[in-house]
Amino acid sequence: MDLGMRYDDSQFELMMMLGRYQKNGIPIYFEDKPCTPSEVVNIMMVKEDEVYMPDYVTDKNNHVVQIRYDHVK
Repeated sequence: MDLGMRYDDSQFELMMMLGRYQKNGIPIYFEDKPCTPSEVVNIMMVKEDEVYMPDYVTDKNNHVVQIRYDHVK
């Protein structure tokens, strides 16, 4: 976690949730680039006027295998 950034409750909650997925080996991508949970939140803070939607990609057993954040146009 980046100690120089200040997160509100929802940002901190998102970072913790994504961190749990990452600890379970699930990769996270932001605009097709592998990212850490704190990078995702930091990018979203900088681009606060833009909308990004998470896509929880699942396998045939409906288990999440990756999380992808893409810009919504």
